[in-house]
Amino acid sequence: MNKRAMKRIYVKNLVDLKIDFAFKELFGSRKNKAITIIFLNAILKRTGRNSIKEVTFINPEIGAEYENDKLSRLDILVTTQDQHQINIEM
Repeated sequence: MNKRAMKRIYVKNLVDLKIDFAFKELFGSRKNKAITIIFLNAILKRTGRNSIKEVTFINPEIGAEYENDKLSRLDILVTTQDQHQINIEM
């Protein structure tokens, strides 16, 4: 998305990723696997041979029916470039 387009998006129209449902929809789905890898590498400051190359969703529990429903577990198994496996719970 270019800078001009971003200027037209109002903050009130953006999804709040502090809401479990929104976070899981973005980072907990197989269709957004690439976004999840980029996010985890950035937040965990992983680069080079330490960077995450693969994500496996073990128990995503996307089953909340409503936005305010509490379901706070998202288990992810990641594999780094040097083949180390790390279990991440969000």
